[in-house]
Amino acid sequence: MTAGLLIPLAGVLLSVGTQTQQMVRVDTVATATRGPEPQASGPRVLEATRAAGARLTIDGRLDEALWAQAPVASDFIQIQPQAGSPATERTEVRVLYDDEALYVGARLYDSAPDSIVARLARRDDDVYSDWFHVGIDSYYDRRTAFVFGVNPRGARQDLILFNDSQDDLSWDAVWDAAAAIDSLGWTAELRIPLSQLRFSHGSDEPRGGRIWGINFKRDIARRGEESLWAPVFPNSPGLVSLFGDLRGLQGLTPPRRLEILPYSVASATRAPAADGDPFYKPTDLAGTLGADVKYGLGSSLTVTSTFNPDFGQVEADPSVVNLTAFETFFGERRPFFVEGSEIFRFSVEPGDQEELLFYSRRIGRSPQGELPDEAEHAEVPEASTILGAAKLSGKTANGWSIGALNALTAPEHARYVDQRGTEHRVQVEPLTNYAVARIMKDFRQGHSGLGAIVTVVHRDLGEDLRSLRSAAYAGGIDVRHRFGGGNYELQGWLLGSHLRGNADAIERVQRAAGHYFQRPDADHLTFDPTRTSLSGYAANLMLSKMGGGHWRWAAGGLARSPGFEVNDLGFQQAADFGAQFAFVGYDEFRAGTLFRRWNVNLNQWNVWSFGGERVEGGGNVNGGFELVNFWGGYAGVGRQLEALSPWALRGGPAIVQPPRTQGWFGLYTDRRRPVSAELNGNVSFEDETGGGQLALRPELTLRPSTRAQLSVHPSVSWNRNPWQYVADREDGIQPRYVFGRLEQTTVSLTTRLNYTLTPNLSLQLYAQPFISAGDYTRFREIRNPRATRFADRFREYGAGELGYDPSGERYQVRRPDGSTAFTFKDPDFNFKQFRSNLVLRWEYRPGSTLFVVWSQGRTAFDRDGSFDFDRDVDRLFGSASANVLLVKLNYWIGS
Repeated sequence: MTAGLLIPLAGVLLSVGTQTQQMVRVDTVATATRGPEPQASGPRVLEATRAAGARLTIDGRLDEALWAQAPVASDFIQIQPQAGSPATERTEVRVLYDDEALYVGARLYDSAPDSIVARLARRDDDVYSDWFHVGIDSYYDRRTAFVFGVNPRGARQDLILFNDSQDDLSWDAVWDAAAAIDSLGWTAELRIPLSQLRFSHGSDEPRGGRIWGINFKRDIARRGEESLWAPVFPNSPGLVSLFGDLRGLQGLTPPRRLEILPYSVASATRAPAADGDPFYKPTDLAGTLGADVKYGLGSSLTVTSTFNPDFGQVEADPSVVNLTAFETFFGERRPFFVEGSEIFRFSVEPGDQEELLFYSRRIGRSPQGELPDEAEHAEVPEASTILGAAKLSGKTANGWSIGALNALTAPEHARYVDQRGTEHRVQVEPLTNYAVARIMKDFRQGHSGLGAIVTVVHRDLGEDLRSLRSAAYAGGIDVRHRFGGGNYELQGWLLGSHLRGNADAIERVQRAAGHYFQRPDADHLTFDPTRTSLSGYAANLMLSKMGGGHWRWAAGGLARSPGFEVNDLGFQQAADFGAQFAFVGYDEFRAGTLFRRWNVNLNQWNVWSFGGERVEGGGNVNGGFELVNFWGGYAGVGRQLEALSPWALRGGPAIVQPPRTQGWFGLYTDRRRPVSAELNGNVSFEDETGGGQLALRPELTLRPSTRAQLSVHPSVSWNRNPWQYVADREDGIQPRYVFGRLEQTTVSLTTRLNYTLTPNLSLQLYAQPFISAGDYTRFREIRNPRATRFADRFREYGAGELGYDPSGERYQVRRPDGSTAFTFKDPDFNFKQFRSNLVLRWEYRPGSTLFVVWSQGRTAFDRDGSFDFDRDVDRLFGSASANVLLVKLNYWIGS
């Protein structure tokens, strides 16, 4: 958990379109002479020209007379490889506008037009190609920008930049672009409807008109060159705050904004049957209707709502075997919750994008209720039904950012039959309302800010679900302040949480992973099984140097009280700790004779419980580089110090955790080539125990044509843990904690194939077979958890003390008189899973899309901890498959 406390301040985001690169022709750029030391100056200015009475055809040709009359933005400056030097090729950009749209025309000269890298790609795909991007800060808040990009084949990208340098790639606007290659290089033409931008009502300036922030970016793929019109260097403290000015926008009125996206879904599912399952259907047909609606409230705020949403086109989560007490984090992929999520993003651990106050996957989650023991066969919903959801988002003219989301999920019931064949119905998820609200106020042109956030969950609980919390609240304030020319930042936040429920529900929280109020050796914790509420707090304060020169550093502290709990609508692993952390790094971003760039970083941290126990401490040194031939890599080594783990015994006393040495590395070849490779790995060794891990993750990427890309990503890992938790049992009044020696092997093969017929028609394949086998031996139990020597902390079971019942797949721990003290389930496992999606995506008109999706899944499990690759692959693909065919059609209606 606390490894996430490392602050990965690797530098400021500089690229609005990242490319994974392939080669048509490789140009060598001389790097012996460095460019000048980059220095920021005042904002550049470009005048926009009104396209009065003229109609522009978006064909990428720029042959209308108006383009030649408009002022030109040129003299682009490299940000890499030679930060501060002029771009190697000339670029000219012009901006026109009318009452409906903003038009951007770019002439991108190239001395070798036959070497322009022009790949077809589906929308928002990260492909190796030449690119042109425009970023528009229509709020003119110096923190937010809408970014639109096009490549020479007309492939498009769009995203939002927020908080000055963070990006949200999920945002999709309805706009048009075209491009063409000619003897001078290539041209790009973009039409961006004003309805897709956000700007406030307000009187024009007396003589100049409205001002927006703007920047243009060009990527020359074969040279690995990125250049900007308004320079933003790798040592700059921001991105949007350094945009140039677009002036001369007169008479613009925010348009009425109404978008309706109705959709229909039809699906057919064929899944394997269990013997005697009365709920089985050979073919399960389903269909549904729904709609998304966006409506502009005034000029700055937008209401987005969804009714009866369906996310069948979303890629499946990867397979995983989790042997910890903590929940596995999976990222959000559902479009409604991904789009515009940046305003709700509130991390409760610095540098960690997984510990979140608002984790939207709680909405529509898998049912939490349990089936009774008498259930023989059951029909259980896979997820809660979202009846409807709505969100409000936007930014006002006086600097207030506003976000609010509310969602309602239906009560869910499971049907089951008992051993007598009698059918029953039990509630497994209650009617639940989820809400989150966020406000932020900018000061000093976005260099300072104050914000607040609140989340609320209410459940209508029936008798079957009294173990769930009836209500959960969390919220707090955050503040940031930049100074020293924007190069330094002080930021912090203070949060509180409050839960309500009956005594059983609150007892479950107290006993849950990360809290463990029942620990017998924790005098600072009080376990109270009669409580009907629980409250806690968390706080963070950090000072960092984020710009200027080559050095970066950060230092700060973080605390969570034992009762802090936000998992009803957030994602949190542990509480009851206070942490101190520090980071310092050096980044050489200008190319030299050997390196295009390199960096080195040093991290240090310590973590204590509220009882004063040091639960973690350590540090690491790491670095990365890229050579002038575009090969590169990274490596790091770290040391975790001896500490007391309050979580290893899962509610038992804290145990001494031996020191551990860790290392990691990665190497990659020139990603511009048609064939490129990458190797990543990590290794760790634990003192005293002989335990450790080794993981290797190679990747091969093939680009056989400008339309196709295939990536193959095998992974193999070996885990040896001499003290893996197995079970805890009561023997009379004495708790006994069982551990075992685990030998685990895990392999997977992730394959992705993208084939693009046109920028609007693409085929995407995702497939992943996954096998993990774990064999437990040398079972032992805790003797003295705080003993100095590892051997003294455990007592290994002797001959005759441990029996096994193969029919029940359980181990029996015997007393000296031969009677059974307790039993525990055989923990050996051999888990196999295959998941795949094949998605045909056709944007048949702007904003309107047809999806045809086929997915297949297979799962097999054996109580055999041995790993045999050939045998396990045969068993996996010999198991029955579940197949789903889905067709989804939506139609965009906008104004």
